[in-house]
This record gives sequence, structure tokens and C-alpha cells, in this order.
Amino acid sequence: MSLFEALRGALFSLRTNKLRTGLTMLGIIIGIAAVIAVVTIGLGGKAAIMQEMEKSGVNLFVLYPKSTSQTGLTEENRLTLSDSEALQRALPQAKTLLPASVDYAALEMSQKNSSAMIVGTTPEFAVLRRREVAKGRFFSEEEFEADRRVVVIDQTLTDSLFGAGNPLGQQVMIQNVPCRVIGVLAKDTSAFAQFDVSPQNSYAYVPWGTWTDIFQTARVDQLEGATNQESDLETTISRAKQILNVRHGTTDQYEAYNVQQLVQSTNKITRILTSIIGLVAGISLFVGGIGIMNIMLVSVTERTREIGLRKAVGAKEHDILLQFLLEAIVLSLVGGVVGIALGVGSALLTANLLNWPPLLSGWSILFAVTFSLAVGLFFGYYPALKAAKLEPITALRYE
Repeated sequence: MSLFEALRGALFSLRTNKLRTGLTMLGIIIGIAAVIAVVTIGLGGKAAIMQEMEKSGVNLFVLYPKSTSQTGLTEENRLTLSDSEALQRALPQAKTLLPASVDYAALEMSQKNSSAMIVGTTPEFAVLRRREVAKGRFFSEEEFEADRRVVVIDQTLTDSLFGAGNPLGQQVMIQNVPCRVIGVLAKDTSAFAQFDVSPQNSYAYVPWGTWTDIFQTARVDQLEGATNQESDLETTISRAKQILNVRHGTTDQYEAYNVQQLVQSTNKITRILTSIIGLVAGISLFVGGIGIMNIMLVSVTERTREIGLRKAVGAKEHDILLQFLLEAIVLSLVGGVVGIALGVGSALLTANLLNWPPLLSGWSILFAVTFSLAVGLFFGYYPALKAAKLEPITALRYE
């Protein structure tokens, strides 16, 4: 018997039991679809994270003193404005390094009031954080040097205090200090937004000197910087922490955040979730393989007389083995193809809903096809061998 004739016979046999064939393939379809979808969605998620990194800047970092509960932070250990200047001189690979101080305060405007995190910083802050100004402008170097009473607010605070009105030029009271609104920042959607000192979603930005006047303190909560090259990030952070510890006479007092740490953590979580779902998909494939073996054994039993008749007219053992093995392989391969289509479709739909870039993985599709073929061979061999080993006389007498 030729391979073509054996394949045609296998397809004919599967077509005569369409419902049973479909149900047999279901486990393979679900397993393959899950593998393709998980890999594609995972790759899309990683690509989305990389886009956020690019939006924020992959070379950004934040230096800050460890919390009091960890090290017993004292006033002597706190960051200062001179720390920023000293680090800028000592770290030529850092293209900028600016101070930022943050405190919570109430803002009042006419009969309305709201609360927000007041950030004291420098004019380079908007450029460093890549923040877009929706209205007006960020404060200038001149306003920073003169400690002008100006403030830039975010969209959340704008909606709370001014509603649909124009906030530019309006005066707000911060801790009873009048400040003129000169700009409104667009909403910060970057990954780096999570490194703000407080999770509060309302922010106002003033020159650092103005901030010290408002809160009557010259403390610096954190130093924000960026390196010229991404490759310099780790060494720059390490060197900066060493310099700060020497300047303050401390040991391991300062910590740092950067976007790459967020990406590494997210990728680790993604890998864990992908592995868990992949394991479930693997179990589904295994169950699907057992289903194929079960149905093939049933098929052998149902077709015992047919097998005996074929052997009686000259069919060889390898002919019977080939036909039943091809039936199992066709079951798994067709299930694999349908599973690939469903997996790709569901992954593309998910990526579209989440606004993620859809990234199809060629190796995952190749793995799915190869695994489908392997399932057919592995789980179909025993039933096919059992059919091939039947004695013609015994098979013909089977009722």
C-alpha cells in the first residue's frame, strides 16, 4: 500500500465519524491555542513595556535615602542641594542630576480647595521626565533662580480646582503662599511615574526655592538624574551611592530606582505567569493525546473484522500500522492547525483590546506543529501496532 492510499483511507475513516473526530481533536486544539496565545500575548506585553521604557527614558534613575525604619535616618543623612552639585561634578557620565522635594499640602482658589503633592524641583524636570505641557509652560531658569511664586499643575488638579475654566494666570494659595499658575502638564502615562515619592494622583510643581519658602525646610527628598549612555546606568548609580555615603559619613544609606528594575520585575512576573499557563496548556495537550489513543483503541476494536479481511486478502502488518498511525497523526495535525488559528486570533484580539503590539512567534508556531505531530506518533503508535498484530483468523471471527 502506498503512502497516498494509506492517507486517503485514514481521511475516509475519520470523515465517517465527524463528531467523534472533532471531540477527539478538542484537547489538542485547546492546548495548542493556549500555547500560541500565551506566547504571543507575553511577547506583546514585553514589547509594550519596552515602549514605556522608551517613553520614560531607559537611562533615568532616582537616588533617595533609605527609610527611617531601615536605618534610623537623621537630618545629617538627608540629601542636600550641595549633594546634587557635588555628584554632577564627580559624575561626568551623568548628563543631568537635579534635586526634588515633595510634601503634601492644601491648595485653595476662590471658594474651591484641593490637596496635592507639591514638588519643588528645577526647570530641567520636565525635560528629564519627558513631561508634555498641555497648556502654558514650565517655569524658566530665571524664575527658578529668583524663587518666583509660580506653579505648574497636573490635569487632575486642574479639573478639581478650575473645572472647564482656564487656569493660566490664576492665583492659588499653597500653605497660605500665593502662587500664579503658569502651566498645566499632560497626564503622565509613562512607566517612570511610579517612582514618584507618593502615590497621590494630584501634583503641583514649583521652583525648589519657592518650595523651601512654602514648607520652611531645605530638605531634598530625592535626586533625579540621567546618564548619557544606557550602559553607564549601573556604574553611575553605584558610584553616586558611594559618593553620598562618603559625604554623609554613612554606610549603605542610599538607594536607587531605575526603569530597568521595573522591566526586570515585570518580565519575571510575565515569565512565571507564562510558565503556569504553559503548564496548563501542556496538561491539556497530554489529555488530548490520551483522548487520541483512547479513540484509536476504540476504532481498532470496531474495525477488527475489517482488519482481518484486509489481512486475509494480502495486507501486510506495516500497511495496517501505517493507516492507523496516519489516522492518529491527521487527528493531531488538524487539531494543531485549528489550535494555531484560534491561538493567533485570540492573541491578536487581546493585543488589540490592550493596545499592545501583536508579536507572533514563529518558533511557537513551529513548536505547535512539531508537538502535534509528536502527539500523533506517540499516542497513535500503540493502537496502530495493536491493529497490525491482530491475527487474520481471530479478527474475522470477532463479533
